[in-house]
Amino acid sequence: MAVSYHSFSVKKTLKELGTSKKGLTEAEAKLRMEKYGPNELEHGKKLSPLIIFLLQFKSIMVYMLLFAVVVSYLLGEYIDSAVIVAILIINAVLGFFQEYKAEKAMEALMSLAAPHAVVLRDDKERDIYSRELVKGDIVILNVGDRVPANIRLIESIGLKVDQSHLTGESVSVEKETGAQPGDAGIADRKNIVYMASIITYGKGIGVVTATGMETEIGQIAKNVQEQERETTPLQREISILGRWLAFIVVSLVVILFFIGIIFQHDVVEMFMTSVSLAVSAVPEGLPAVITVTLAIGMQRMAKKNAVVRKLSAVQTLGGVTVICSDKTGTLTKNEMTVTKIFDGTKEYEVTGSGYEDKGDFLLNNKKINPENLKLLLKVSALCNNAYLSKEDKCCSVVGDPTEGSLLVLASKAGINYLDLKDKYKYLSEISFDSKRKRMSVIVRKDGEKFLNTKGAPDVVLELCSKIIISGKVVELTPAKKVEILKKNEEFAANALRVLAMAYKPLPEKTSKYDEKLENDLIFLGLTGMIDPPRPEVRSAINLCRQAGIRVIMLTGDHITTAKAIGKSIGLFNEDKDIALTSKEVDKMSDADFSKAVNNVVIFARISPENKFKIVKELKNKGEIVAVTGDGVNDAPALKSAHIGIAMGITGTDVSKEASEMVLTDDNFTTIVSAVREGRGIFDNIKKFVKFLLASNADTILEVTAAVMLRWPIPFLPVHILWMNLVTDGLPALALSMDPPADNVMQRKPRNPKYSLVKEVAVFILFAGLIDAVASLILYFLSLSAEGFFITSATDALSKARTMAISSAIFYELFFVFNCRDDDKGVWSRSFKENFLSNKFLTLGVAGSLIMQLLFIYNPFFNTIFRTTPLALWELGLVFLFATPGLFLLPRWFHIDLNKKPEIKSS
Repeated sequence: MAVSYHSFSVKKTLKELGTSKKGLTEAEAKLRMEKYGPNELEHGKKLSPLIIFLLQFKSIMVYMLLFAVVVSYLLGEYIDSAVIVAILIINAVLGFFQEYKAEKAMEALMSLAAPHAVVLRDDKERDIYSRELVKGDIVILNVGDRVPANIRLIESIGLKVDQSHLTGESVSVEKETGAQPGDAGIADRKNIVYMASIITYGKGIGVVTATGMETEIGQIAKNVQEQERETTPLQREISILGRWLAFIVVSLVVILFFIGIIFQHDVVEMFMTSVSLAVSAVPEGLPAVITVTLAIGMQRMAKKNAVVRKLSAVQTLGGVTVICSDKTGTLTKNEMTVTKIFDGTKEYEVTGSGYEDKGDFLLNNKKINPENLKLLLKVSALCNNAYLSKEDKCCSVVGDPTEGSLLVLASKAGINYLDLKDKYKYLSEISFDSKRKRMSVIVRKDGEKFLNTKGAPDVVLELCSKIIISGKVVELTPAKKVEILKKNEEFAANALRVLAMAYKPLPEKTSKYDEKLENDLIFLGLTGMIDPPRPEVRSAINLCRQAGIRVIMLTGDHITTAKAIGKSIGLFNEDKDIALTSKEVDKMSDADFSKAVNNVVIFARISPENKFKIVKELKNKGEIVAVTGDGVNDAPALKSAHIGIAMGITGTDVSKEASEMVLTDDNFTTIVSAVREGRGIFDNIKKFVKFLLASNADTILEVTAAVMLRWPIPFLPVHILWMNLVTDGLPALALSMDPPADNVMQRKPRNPKYSLVKEVAVFILFAGLIDAVASLILYFLSLSAEGFFITSATDALSKARTMAISSAIFYELFFVFNCRDDDKGVWSRSFKENFLSNKFLTLGVAGSLIMQLLFIYNPFFNTIFRTTPLALWELGLVFLFATPGLFLLPRWFHIDLNKKPEIKSS
């Protein structure tokens, strides 16, 4: 059980760890290194590249295709067997590279460790490699340092830490040395700094309490290592389909062979036909078409700023029922922005977002010149230790984000903080700390000296005796103080982080800071800042609702901030929605938590364990879960989810490597575009599964019926393989090019418990049966030597087979257009929708049509396939018997999949 060092006093912590403020001796440090090991993250067991490659062949569908390779080779169809082998190798290579590249999360985690640390050993400062740190080491921390281990602070001088990578908080956190409550969550342990956090302000000294895998980062690493990737919904669908096909193929070979023997057909002929039909039943084009479809979807998504790292995840997006979104940097910009100013009498609104210095000052919704705010803006820029860094026209803050937002605020009014600091010489500074709750600096300009102060409104207000109203310095009355404090409460209730600004002129003789100087200050105003929501998020959330997708906010920030952001983006309604904190979640029983997950919209102050638990519970309820995130703390949930979505700009390498998709623009609306594309991809997969299996079903039904009727078998083995080539090739592949339907985002998510096989089975059987009946009638008429088409009995069988094969193929080339939409057939769509919306399909059908005409009329093909040319009127008759393919309406066999799966509490 982990020791709660955060609840100990400094004295007890040092005693518990067997150390002192002078640090360990070198001898003791060496002994502890031998006992605890180096301060680094461990690698889990890795599969060798060869094993990863061989695992790509572990699939029922692959085993069936290998069987098809052997049979095709034995039948002399060397080209067909070579094509199937090529398909298998291409799919294996693609899968290998995806999985080989995917397991790099540990390397990214290791890169977070600080390379060096300053420690006290034998009461002397030493710079050592951070891997040499041990429990009990005393570490010195300064601005810009990356924290090298988990450290309990024993001294803190205005220390602020950016720990957003771990907790998701949008601002730097003030740290102190006092003992904290034993039940305090990670984000509330103010005396602990965690491995990989960044020191943004002040200075600190602390004792190492955990190293390597014992740190929070280490626990996350362990969690990510131990998680196994679950199969995606698409992989499960294909696996189910493969099992059904395997059952059908084995049954077909055995049953048809024995039926043929019973009805006195030639044994060798029946064996070859049965095996050929078994090969026909295996849609060898399916893996290739799925791969191409997913690859095309990948390219489309990449153009829309969504880079998919795993091919199978492309379709998973389309089935998403819940999106668990991080707040900071995902729903918000992760850039503190001043949005409100109160000068004691008037409230101003400041437009603009993030660290761009573009924005206006508004009073009563009218743009104004902020001349009367210039003094407040100068003080906010001078009483400041941050600076702005511009790279590729993009600004970032070096230092505390709150202070950075004040520099941007001044810049919006035309005040360049660099020029300002050139004009005002710094004489003295007293830094912010958790006791004083304020920062003051003394500056000089042209012989005049000024004290500038910023800090917590209640603290600064107590030090003020005057205020500027209408350009004049007047007395700050108790009533005015109450008014200002009410405005402070109003700002805070709207999740604004509020700072007060004050100043006063100093006597010329003043040379250094004295705390007595911080009195009789002149109050300048309040600034309210927030990490603003992305402007496009509200419409994206509305689209998610329209598409039947639930959005849940998961954040490490305070619940007040989370609710305010939730309201502003249309996610949270105070009257009907529920928001919970991590403490409330931790106190819940499993049954209560399971019920809560059904209704909660916001989870605030959550830990990585909470986030992982939430995702797991949603999955247990049958939801298809997408999780967005950018921090290290998001990695376990990202990897656990059906699809993890990392931020490309603000995201850590860890989050990217644990995810299936990366948003290159960090834009929540990109997820909606990706979901639309994912739904279109599943539609396309369903289209060609319907087409391929229906095409194979008609062949099986025709041969079975002919055998039982004691007719000559209508298709030779070579004919079956030819039919597969013509129909399973170009037309099926072209279906993968269909664009998403216009109404794709108006549908509810597909029921994840509903099998694709069940969904399309009725349509496949009826389509195959109609084709089989039409072809058999034509075949029967053609077989009669005395019939009204055939004038010579010698070519009756050859011509009958030619007509039956052609009828089946033309039917399928017509039928493919009716596979494109569950709701509309060929006659319900315009010419443009049928033939121009997917030009690849039109060209594919035309190509297959030409190939079949060659099959009928080219002497070379006639010799190979033992076919007979048809007269034009006979060809017309073939087309007539194929026309049912144009009238088969999908809605006759439509199954409503919009019914949500029943949610059962665990």
